[in-house]
Amino acid sequence: MLFRCIASMLLLCALPALAVDKLPPGVIAKMGDNELKVDELKAIIDSLPPEAKAQLANTPQDMTRVIRLEMLRRALAAEARTKGWDKRPEVIALMDRAREQILVSSYMNSVARPPETYPTEADIKAAYDQNAGQFLSPKQFRLSQVFVLAPAESDKAAFTKAQSKANDMAARAKVKSVDFPALAKAGSEHAESAAKGGDMGWVTEQNLIPELRDAVANLKKGDVAGPIKTTAGWHVIRLDDVKEKGVRPLPEVRDQLASALRVRKAQETEQAYLTFLTNKTPVVINDAELPKVQPAGAPK
Repeated sequence: MLFRCIASMLLLCALPALAVDKLPPGVIAKMGDNELKVDELKAIIDSLPPEAKAQLANTPQDMTRVIRLEMLRRALAAEARTKGWDKRPEVIALMDRAREQILVSSYMNSVARPPETYPTEADIKAAYDQNAGQFLSPKQFRLSQVFVLAPAESDKAAFTKAQSKANDMAARAKVKSVDFPALAKAGSEHAESAAKGGDMGWVTEQNLIPELRDAVANLKKGDVAGPIKTTAGWHVIRLDDVKEKGVRPLPEVRDQLASALRVRKAQETEQAYLTFLTNKTPVVINDAELPKVQPAGAPK
């Protein structure tokens, strides 16, 4: 039931917005009698994990989805209260436990949160030096291409025509004075790269399909290879640049490393605090009473 409910909510969030009267200042959304104020939405966003906030910052359209989900949540909660669902004993028990869990999580986050001064630049540099192997970047190639789509081989006339075009493009591309970007824009059948003059951007060695990887391995900057036949068609490729495999520089991974150090520090602090509490006041378990709560079918 829960999964069906969530799926239905997500489906509703994809529907276009209906025309509504202008909302008053400070109110960002309304559904029936339920209003969502700007300050309330800010509080919801502040409670999200950092990666979720980054997602909202990078894709503003997701904000509408968050608002719709919150309004649907409020509408369902209001309906449940109207029907007295919040007065059911089993629901009260679950709500009490959830409330306590939120209290515990918030408190432990406060206890375990590292000081704002951590990690220092020295901490980050030391972690970088000790874990350089984790920051390896693979070999990368900057490639441009002219692509000719391969029709079905059963259509011999069309296949032969496409193959002839690929051979012609390769011959023209290998002329030293050729304007490769112009050639790609005019003749390539891969729309995305053709629009950029054939530029495929940086591609890691492992992400290249085997036929292209083998061809690129023997090229020098500026060299052209092809036509290279793949299942999709023929590629005429030019090697524009190479980045050799190596360790990513510290400035490139600094923020990632600082975040990881803060998470690890928080985990260590939390574990140390829990150990301190357990040692201070040990947990005592009455083994004789355990059978009374043992789930049916559990091993004896």
